[in-house]
Amino acid sequence: MRVGQEPVEDLALMAAASSSRLRVMGGLAVIAFVVHGGNHVRRGSPQDLLWMCNVAPLLLAAGCFFAKPDLAAIALLWLAFGTPIWLLDIATGSGLILTTFLPHVLCPLVAVLAVREMGLPRRAWLKATGALLALVGLARALTSPEANVNLSHRVWSGWEAMFPRHGRFFALVAAAAALTFFALDRVLSAWLGSSRRGAAEGVASSTPARERASPPSSPGSISRRPR
Repeated sequence: MRVGQEPVEDLALMAAASSSRLRVMGGLAVIAFVVHGGNHVRRGSPQDLLWMCNVAPLLLAAGCFFAKPDLAAIALLWLAFGTPIWLLDIATGSGLILTTFLPHVLCPLVAVLAVREMGLPRRAWLKATGALLALVGLARALTSPEANVNLSHRVWSGWEAMFPRHGRFFALVAAAAALTFFALDRVLSAWLGSSRRGAAEGVASSTPARERASPPSSPGSISRRPR
């Protein structure tokens, strides 16, 4: 009996350790959102909370706490696309808020660890693209044109000469985001391997761990069954 129980006990210990790690990651994401988001509220710009990179920590936290690989993967892809844009914005003279390093530096690292822990879900790039378009629509409906959250209202300042129409500009940005998400999805798939990609489906599986880990019955046990 002891031999048959060892795989189940090992699996339970591994699941407990994974859950603990995910809780820590989720806690870091919550801290990043609360500190940076609170700073935006204090500065009188709560609508900036709807920027893609500011929403990503919330998705990351939810993905870690509730073991949802889709949410963690979306957060990672968003941050991988948004952080270079943030750096470009700083390089072209935008002001720097010190707390912005939390979502743009800390959270991408946490998101990589979370996706490595839970696995990469299938078609993550497509889910990230759809979620981003939904967020842009929400930002356009709830925020002011002056804030231009997620570039939802007008062309990025300084690019008006190349893109006189916002629609064409946004189509290019959306296409660039989708292509970036797709490329990152391929890179992550290659890095994690097919076994790690399958882990994403395993997290959400309803099959009890005890059933998955139970070893097959030995020939001896079969012969002793009543006939």
